[in-house]
Amino acid sequence: MRLNLDYNIPLKNLLTTVITIPIFLFFFDSLVNSYSHDIPNKIRVLFDITLEANIPTWYSSVIALFVGLTGLLIVQHYYRLKQTSKIIIWSIISLFFIYMSMDDTSQFHERIATAWANYANSTNDTLSSTLAGNFESYYWQLLFLPIFGLIGFVMLYVIKTEFKNALAKKLFIAGLSCFVIAVGLDYIDGVDRYYDFVIQNTSIQFKALEHLSRAVEEMIEMIGLGLIFTSLLLHRESLYE
Repeated sequence: MRLNLDYNIPLKNLLTTVITIPIFLFFFDSLVNSYSHDIPNKIRVLFDITLEANIPTWYSSVIALFVGLTGLLIVQHYYRLKQTSKIIIWSIISLFFIYMSMDDTSQFHERIATAWANYANSTNDTLSSTLAGNFESYYWQLLFLPIFGLIGFVMLYVIKTEFKNALAKKLFIAGLSCFVIAVGLDYIDGVDRYYDFVIQNTSIQFKALEHLSRAVEEMIEMIGLGLIFTSLLLHRESLYE
């Protein structure tokens, strides 16, 4: 079976699209939440960028899937060349983004982390209970970030050794940087003292600050996915030059 993808989209238009859509979703979320008293809750939730099972989540899931499928096209290229090591590396990268697409719609990492936290708090397993007791932010970071970090290093290696297109390389690094920023914001979101500092020095309320932080995080992650998608399309094109 061969997976084919034909595209003829100007680079400028594609970049504008993958950057503009997350920004639009962010500001539409802000608009809807600004008039939350006048909008039915079920309608507001539909556009809330910080929640799951709605329009922003659908977009995030689709763009992550596109990244994964584009990666599989690169796998297909190396399969024809019978380059086993590159097939394995690109398969890992592709499956990671396909996993992200699944995770966006299922809250996989949050649910697994919650299950582990419940186990850690109810067991005599000293290691688990110690880790859970000493980690101050969301538990998913404790469980998944080492794996994500390792995959990130694999991606950096691929960028350094394979990418011929300078713009593709810059876009991929920018996309990875967006993920680093998003994870940092997520870590802060799980530690109340950071919010307390802002609240004490400004007039913003906790609920509004929390929503703003999470909305910015989601927007940045979506932009990162879009940049990586564009980068992989450019890289795949360069493989046939």
